[in-house]
Amino acid sequence: MDYVIAESGTTTVSDLLAKLGDETEGLKAVWVSYPTACFVTPDHFGDEIEVSAESTLRTYGTDDCMASALRTIVDELRMATECTCTFGHEGGYQISVILADACTKRGKPTDVALLRDLAPVMASQAICGEGKAIGRAVTQALDLFGSEIEPHFAKRQCPTFGCDAFKTYHILVSKCTGCGACLKACDDGAILGKAKFVHVIDQRKCTQCGLCREACPEGAVVRAGAKKPKTPPKPIPVKRK
Repeated sequence: MDYVIAESGTTTVSDLLAKLGDETEGLKAVWVSYPTACFVTPDHFGDEIEVSAESTLRTYGTDDCMASALRTIVDELRMATECTCTFGHEGGYQISVILADACTKRGKPTDVALLRDLAPVMASQAICGEGKAIGRAVTQALDLFGSEIEPHFAKRQCPTFGCDAFKTYHILVSKCTGCGACLKACDDGAILGKAKFVHVIDQRKCTQCGLCREACPEGAVVRAGAKKPKTPPKPIPVKRK
């Protein structure tokens, strides 16, 4: 969730959240936008930081993907600068592409080392403040959330299931009644089935919109990450109970 910071000066994340009416419980991190441009984790919520009025404080819960979060932050910083220097413009573009690939199942294991090499150079060599902030943000995110970000590259997995490209939906044989609600909800023709037959999702057509899960009255549609439930390749008769 995003909040606008209404004051400039020295404060703490705990004080900011209290004034904004939010709680620290369940948070994994917050991002304080440019010019502060830093992540703060719960063990440092009481540390003093400098903030500027009209900056943004953004909260992240345990289910939020920090690779996706970093991608958004980098793109916001790139859009905010008019810098055309090599590191500010070209470096920012390269980092944006790398993170976009990571969040859409196209990341490569070697990309992590590339980010590790490029980000510190941007932080020190970019002419614009936003370019420097991109470098700092990437380095800090990898240091704080590397165990969550790096699987996007090394294993093409999203540990939090927060990236849409990594979500897959499946219909459980044990719960499906063949009612057809998910079939009607799917606009992509990705669900196979008929009355009293366990429905099946065609993963090649599925766009991971989640409408089938919302429509199912039995809770038979589930979202899965690396571990997939066992489902039949085609519709089978519903088991009588």
